[in-house]
Amino acid sequence: MDRDVIRGLIGELVARDGMLLVIDSGGAVAEMHTPPVISAEFDDRWATIEAGEWHIHLDLAAVEGAQFVENSHHGHEDMMPKLYYLRLSGANEVTLLRFYFPNPWLDEDERPTAFQPERLRVFEDFRDRYAGLEGVVFVERTPEGDIYHSP
Repeated sequence: MDRDVIRGLIGELVARDGMLLVIDSGGAVAEMHTPPVISAEFDDRWATIEAGEWHIHLDLAAVEGAQFVENSHHGHEDMMPKLYYLRLSGANEVTLLRFYFPNPWLDEDERPTAFQPERLRVFEDFRDRYAGLEGVVFVERTPEGDIYHSP
């Protein structure tokens, strides 16, 4: 996976309001909303995402793929039909980090609300600019299975 593409994605995503970062180790999950002040710094191999009380170190060499995901099979369909996120994956498709976009079916307090198309456009803009670059794909997760799209 091209490290410059990863750096660009991370840099842009942490600059967006309302993002949720999720680290999933398989046995524990950490969820962190992006505060007003957050930054990403990069050296040759590592990304450091810093947000005051917490920070994340991501080994860029471990990132083997990036997937823009539109997920309609997530277990919360009664609240929101779909989730939208960028998933960074490593060896054997292990999830390293997910960046959830503001959900168009939730309000600022994460309660169900009428569909907000401007929130979906944020996801679609990122997806349309990055999907198709080296290692970046768009996938729909459905109850019937994953559907991968070519740009």
